[in-house]
Amino acid sequence: MGRSPRHFVAGGIYHVYSRGSNRQAIFTFDSDRFEFLYCLERAVARARATCLAYCLMSNHYHLVLETHDGELSSLMQSLNGGYANRFNRHHERDAHLFRNRFGSVHQETHEQFTWTLRYVAMNPVSSGMCADPAEWRWSSYRHTIGLEPAPAFLSVARLLSFFGDTAESAMSLFRASVTARQVSDTEGEPPPRLGSR
Repeated sequence: MGRSPRHFVAGGIYHVYSRGSNRQAIFTFDSDRFEFLYCLERAVARARATCLAYCLMSNHYHLVLETHDGELSSLMQSLNGGYANRFNRHHERDAHLFRNRFGSVHQETHEQFTWTLRYVAMNPVSSGMCADPAEWRWSSYRHTIGLEPAPAFLSVARLLSFFGDTAESAMSLFRASVTARQVSDTEGEPPPRLGSR
């Protein structure tokens, strides 16, 4: 029996994540991560979606995406399929790269949204890969707090608009919200969904 289609809200913000099959690495070299970001840029542009945040680990990744027409499945099919084809070709393999379908959590409150952004940025810290989220090269956090120019597909201005009226104050509030407390993530699973107020 085929999988039932999933329905996404137009204009919704989603925490999206995907893990390697059998927990295998989906990024072996830095060049793989560059390839993934290239595929992400193409997929986001094609779907006319907005990428608010990302974090690439070793055997999984996290994205925070705003989908304007609710077509998240096609975006993710383009992203995971395109990247898997490139990865397999470059590494001369033909096995499935990703485990099952991607996961997604609709962000229904501002509290949940800020929790997720903190969770995504703190992923490498919680996994023991660095001491501070600003040290992790393969995350959007450095771009959002102004340490590096943002890639074209990452909408820093859109993300900061949720935190303040001016870029300076919004960046300060965003940074404080991320570093306010450590977030435990040894397995890379999504945070719990918070109920609506």
